[in-house]
Amino acid sequence: MKTDPLFNVPLFAPIWKKIALIFFPLPIVLVIGLGVVNPEFDPNQVAQIIYGFWAIAFAILNLTREKVEDEMIQRMRLKSFQTGFFWLIWGVGALMLINYIRFERFTSEMFTAFLVLFLLNIYIYAAFQLQLYQSKTAQDHD
Repeated sequence: MKTDPLFNVPLFAPIWKKIALIFFPLPIVLVIGLGVVNPEFDPNQVAQIIYGFWAIAFAILNLTREKVEDEMIQRMRLKSFQTGFFWLIWGVGALMLINYIRFERFTSEMFTAFLVLFLLNIYIYAAFQLQLYQSKTAQDHD
């Protein structure tokens, strides 16, 4: 079966992992700078800036190929995306429940695209890293 190019997702070169690491401290520096320039900077925007940058960082990490990108890694990657979406559904549900218990209403301002993308990408990353770890420990025991 021929693969449709629409569904072919090109992966980044491994050097992109280093670029992704820049996105973790960058929002902290940016938020400090914005706080100095504008002391009345909205604190709610701080979380959104951090979520956005960290979502980008984890997305880059998720889309960066491994040194050896064999069929097993490709299956792990696909399973990680499926697992990440599953965990996202339950994670957002838990946040909604906690939010309802805390504020006695479902507040929409907490559920921004930045937060959801951050959660999704960190779940995917965690699932992929867990699979790599389990694979490595299984090989070490053989």
